Amino acid sequence: ERGDTALLRFAFGLARQHGAHLTGLQAVTLSPTAMLAMPDAMLVLEEQEQAARGRHDWWRQLCRGHGVEGSWEAHRGLHESVLSRRASLVDLVLGQLSRETARLASGLHPLGRVLSTDAAPMLLVPEHWAGTKGVHKVALAWNGSAEAARAIRAATPLLLRADDIVVLDGVSRIQANARRMPLAVDAWLQRHALRARWEILDEADDNGPSIQARAHECGADLLVMGAWGHSRMSEWLLGG
Repeated sequence: ERGDTALLRFAFGLARQHGAHLTGLQAVTLSPTAMLAMPDAMLVLEEQEQAARGRHDWWRQLCRGHGVEGSWEAHRGLHESVLSRRASLVDLVLGQLSRETARLASGLHPLGRVLSTDAAPMLLVPEHWAGTKGVHKVALAWNGSAEAARAIRAATPLLLRADDIVVLDGVSRIQANARRMPLAVDAWLQRHALRARWEILDEADDNGPSIQARAHECGADLLVMGAWGHSRMSEWLLGG
């Protein structure tokens, strides 16, 4: 396995920045079709699990080379089941944002199903991301919702170490028509001694690509957003 992927480079840089423990995790599984077609499927699973556990030394060497404390785990089971259960006792899940992950909002991608369990906040790294030194400039996509508030609260450790924070504020435009009073994130940021710049989003900016473009214009290397604003079934059927 290559140790120079964008995900791993970012993960090691973030772990160094925060003095964090980094756990590498591999789910060992076979598709239902393969399980039915292979008479010796359980033997294959056993061999794959042993091979996965054997990568422990590879991972330890990578961690040592990057100056990070880490551990390696391999568990048998479906990817989303293994990750969801293990995520229940971690502070942050790191995953790769690829073209395939574009299906994440629909709940059809394994990472999307893990995200919907609320087991832990999730940080997705683009497959061609060049950043290797952690998180220093952060954009907060803010619309006054509980989902956005939970995402910002979960990102607190990253915000405390950030050099620059910009709030992409969509509340000012929607406040007059809001059914509920938007939460006041400015007061929350002040109480945590977090200084932030504010940029107002207009109606044309109220979509994913525009928010991403604004974050890029701000020079942000992390975009914090809420997820799953509707019921899980609605998200699965209609998308997020």
